[in-house]
Amino acid sequence: MYDNFILRQTENGNIGGYTWPLENPDKVVCLIHGIGEYAGRYDRMAKAFHEKNIAVLSMDLRGHGISMNKWGHCAPRADVLNDITVLIRHAQSVYPNVPIVLYGHSMGGNITMDYRFRGELNDVPVGYVISAPWIRLVRAVPGILYVVVKAASKIVPSMIMSAAVNEDVLGHPDSVKPYNKNPMVHDRISLQTAYDGFTIGLAMENGTHENNGKAKDIPTLVMHGTEDKICSIDGTRAMIAKMEENGDNVKFIEWEGLYHEIHNGGQESKGDEVIETAGSWISQL
Repeated sequence: MYDNFILRQTENGNIGGYTWPLENPDKVVCLIHGIGEYAGRYDRMAKAFHEKNIAVLSMDLRGHGISMNKWGHCAPRADVLNDITVLIRHAQSVYPNVPIVLYGHSMGGNITMDYRFRGELNDVPVGYVISAPWIRLVRAVPGILYVVVKAASKIVPSMIMSAAVNEDVLGHPDSVKPYNKNPMVHDRISLQTAYDGFTIGLAMENGTHENNGKAKDIPTLVMHGTEDKICSIDGTRAMIAKMEENGDNVKFIEWEGLYHEIHNGGQESKGDEVIETAGSWISQL
């Protein structure tokens, strides 16, 4: 079970931290969750990582869980990336000289990839794990809606719209539920959060995203389920192709039949094999 702490204090509120403490770990994972959820949903993964002597630290993104902002407003992106820098520095202080791995799922995958490309300390992690990233959505955003969101995000960035998710397409029920009835989960996203996700995902897919080059040689494991009904595996494939063209150190695993939350499985699987694969990959870094 995790413990909560205040990771960061700002003038507008706090960023809530999570720790699954472990004595003398071989690695420490800094975990970035997805849209609408919170870090506590990764308790099962953290316990499995502990068995491989991997400690886990996390935080609730802005607009989520116990962190600042109204629910759904995970923006501006520059501040979110800075929160990750604070999380990495916290990991360094709690576990000095222990190698750090940055792990992100869904919108957290978009954010973690963004950090890998241009984050302040993106050369500190010894590895990156990217799970079902928001590069392109399965349900394409109509051009007119994109234009409206772009314009409105400049005027009312924190305005909220629906981001409802059917829990049946997330993973195996035994691993996912309760989701929609969980009081820490929400179905909201702000205009600026949506616009950031759309534009940054598209830039990564096209190979045009800002890149300081410091993490090019750092091993990166990207995983996606073939039955993901939320984030398009085709978008991830396109991003991987661009990364390979650029000579990045990247490994891509497609999980046949698994849903969006690959660590929670699919129709048959509960996702244990994904957690095992990620943990083993991290251990071998």
